[in-house]
Amino acid sequence: MKRTLIAFFGLLVVGAPLVAHHGRGATYDDKKLVKFTATITEVAWRNPHVAIYADAKDESGKVVNWGLESQNVSSLTRIGFFRNTLKVGQEVTVIANPARSGAPIAVIRKIYGADGKEILSFGGSIDQ
Repeated sequence: MKRTLIAFFGLLVVGAPLVAHHGRGATYDDKKLVKFTATITEVAWRNPHVAIYADAKDESGKVVNWGLESQNVSSLTRIGFFRNTLKVGQEVTVIANPARSGAPIAVIRKIYGADGKEILSFGGSIDQ
């Protein structure tokens, strides 16, 4: 009985973080893509997801600060993307899955530099 109880609590402790991690499908629309030119304002190099903030003009010309969700630090480092890959003030083109709510947040699919060179890519090819 004691071993069963210890095993149960062990599974509970190990399994709790797995349940707590949410899927992106509830927040982002993976069937829709937005594409915009923006200027990097911040790169928040942190776990569980690196966040990139960038200013872009909306349809009316108003500047909107987008919060762009990426992968974790370890995954980005493995693909050659580092803390200083993007610089504040750098102009980029972003392709991302936007928030279902319409808020200016999105999960990154691709980022291109002003020269058109791909800087970051997730999720395979995009027909845009």
